[in-house]
Amino acid sequence: SEKRNPSDFALWKASKPGEPAWESPFGPGRPGWHIECSVVAGDILGERIDIHSGGEDLKFPHHDNELAQSEACFGCNQWVNYFTHTGHLHIQGLKMSKSLKNFITIRQALEHNTARQLRIMFLLQAWDQPMNYSDQTIDDARSKEAAFKSFFREVEALVRDDYLAQEVGWRMADHDHKLADAYLAGRQSVHESLLDNFNTKDAMSALLKVINEANTYLRLPQVRPSVLLLRAIATYVTQILKIFGVIDGEDEFGFGSGGGDANATSSGGEQYIETLVSFRESIRNAALEAAKGGDSKAAIQAVLQICDALRDEVLPKVGVRLEDRPTGTMWNLEDPEVMAKELAEKAAKEKEAQISKLEKQLIAREKECEKMKNSMVKPEDMFRTNEFKEWDESGVPTTLANGDPVSGGQMKKKKKAIDKQSKAFKDLMEKSGNNPQELLSAAQKEVDGIKEKLSSLSL
Repeated sequence: SEKRNPSDFALWKASKPGEPAWESPFGPGRPGWHIECSVVAGDILGERIDIHSGGEDLKFPHHDNELAQSEACFGCNQWVNYFTHTGHLHIQGLKMSKSLKNFITIRQALEHNTARQLRIMFLLQAWDQPMNYSDQTIDDARSKEAAFKSFFREVEALVRDDYLAQEVGWRMADHDHKLADAYLAGRQSVHESLLDNFNTKDAMSALLKVINEANTYLRLPQVRPSVLLLRAIATYVTQILKIFGVIDGEDEFGFGSGGGDANATSSGGEQYIETLVSFRESIRNAALEAAKGGDSKAAIQAVLQICDALRDEVLPKVGVRLEDRPTGTMWNLEDPEVMAKELAEKAAKEKEAQISKLEKQLIAREKECEKMKNSMVKPEDMFRTNEFKEWDESGVPTTLANGDPVSGGQMKKKKKAIDKQSKAFKDLMEKSGNNPQELLSAAQKEVDGIKEKLSSLSL
């Protein structure tokens, strides 16, 4: 090493052939790495910087060198008031690195996740510790996002009604007080967490804890909710999430319907009319079939299926979410693209679960068929093979093909196997009504049907 001291660093380097070069008192060269950052920061921010951030690997020597040269240049004792050093990003538990071929760009991450989900994922981890990007952390972020969404929808539905025309106040006594205390405790916890080294992980946990308390409150029997209190909670949660960059826009609370023209709901009435007309026609046709002497139970089932299809397939396309509750149906307006993505993910999971279920059924049915085939062998014929030459009346081999007698131990084992086969053969005959081939054919047909279903799902 050319260093005279381990703390030495280069302010100016001689340029190698092909590298950029500038004339200087030291000869043609270029700035060292550390001086570049000092010059840019000093030129833009001046002789004092309040907060300087960077990865934890820049603590030494880079930031130490920046301080040494900048404080010497400006003649000050403290160029930076605070340094914040962030943890490295890990992919599936390993530090992200091109050499490990686990490098992922933000653009690539956004192909599979929304910006909001990525932000929530990072908020759920300490900013100054290694952050993990994995299936588990993304699933956790999605779960937390769903919890926020669900709560905002609940409050939106309550606020939509003319709740001020009703009795205002705390109508559920201790339950209202308990929720209010949880809300105040949550606010305090968020405040203390952010004062503690910007601990967003605990701050997010405090928000979600308040939401869980509110959800429990809303599920109480014969609930008469304090809408003003719930609205205050939703507004506060929204304010904090706006500070965290999870929510933008001017809505009082919630993620907003977003994703399109603000006038789409009011000006796009035709799509709602078409949806209503199509739904009416489907219901009407089902009723007419029943009136013609059709099966009334089938008609009722058809009507329920049409209602479910309206909720799950039709209305999401126009940005309307329905949720059936014991107390009635709740509706909300949302981004149709977001809902379409949610439905696609749900369908993919259901398909995956269906495939897994069918695969288990296939293994079980194939085992049954194999067992059935084995049980169809008559007990006395089990060992009538070329391996043996003579057998007793029950089919137990007594002489090997070469004329040697079968040992007593082997005869005992064969006798035990024949007794076991006798029971299996008898059980099969009773189960099949003495027609095991027909039972096997039916089982094989079922196996073929499962394989066909799996094949169609795999396409």
